[in-house]
Amino acid sequence: MIKRAFLLGAILATVSLAVIAEDNGQSGRRDVQHLATALDHITVLEFGEPVTQAAAGSSAFNIEWRQNKVLIKPMKPGASTDLFVWTASRRCAYELDPPGEAKNMNYAVDNLATVSKPLPSPTPDAQMAEIADMVLTRAFLGADRIDSSAVKDRRGRVVVRVEDVFRSANGMYVRYSITNFTAQPYRVQKPNISQLSSLRTHVSLLGLQNTQVDSDMINKVRGAKRSPLSVVSSELGKENLGPGETTRGVTVLREQFTSSVVLELAFADAGGRHVTGVFIF
Repeated sequence: MIKRAFLLGAILATVSLAVIAEDNGQSGRRDVQHLATALDHITVLEFGEPVTQAAAGSSAFNIEWRQNKVLIKPMKPGASTDLFVWTASRRCAYELDPPGEAKNMNYAVDNLATVSKPLPSPTPDAQMAEIADMVLTRAFLGADRIDSSAVKDRRGRVVVRVEDVFRSANGMYVRYSITNFTAQPYRVQKPNISQLSSLRTHVSLLGLQNTQVDSDMINKVRGAKRSPLSVVSSELGKENLGPGETTRGVTVLREQFTSSVVLELAFADAGGRHVTGVFIF
């Protein structure tokens, strides 16, 4: 099992605080102000003091802050989320409604009245613990499960199963397990990840959203093009696997995909056989 400290460290190192959009019980729903947005338009929130942090619960909205202003731009239709803004003396809570018509949107909001009471200053340890809990909660709730039922456990093979994928505002996390079904020890190395294209199969792979497919079928496809992706970090629970042993890992990518893609995790060969996991996401 991957230690909780690693998972937290990996997420904190690469996920923006956009996932930390929890009110944590400090203000009631009556303090939440709804904001109307529109695609290809920016809504501006202006405060009477510098903004120290802004956090949204979804990457469907692009959130930036500069001096005493927060800029909000919706990136996807039909999405809504919560937004928190911190200044030196207060915290404001909002609900970002799904993008609508530009004529109905909030272009600029000044001198905000929806302000909660000043927060007490927590100790650094307590603050980090609170952030850790919120980040991990968001990660687990926001992960997309990958169906690997088509992958069979085969004697004499090292089998990779992609378990789930979590997308953040900065990239994506791929969590997988790897099991040694051979009679020999296997050393797990950090995987390479590629995007596969030009696949000619009898079924449409892009129709199998959130599904892992049989790697042997992919290896037999002629003309398949592999485009390596940039891996930010990759961690394993255990590197050396004895016969029958399993470990888990997390690999972080700085990639954003706007449509379905076929991705391949490739590890070191075992006994002359490829060790890969191919999934559609």
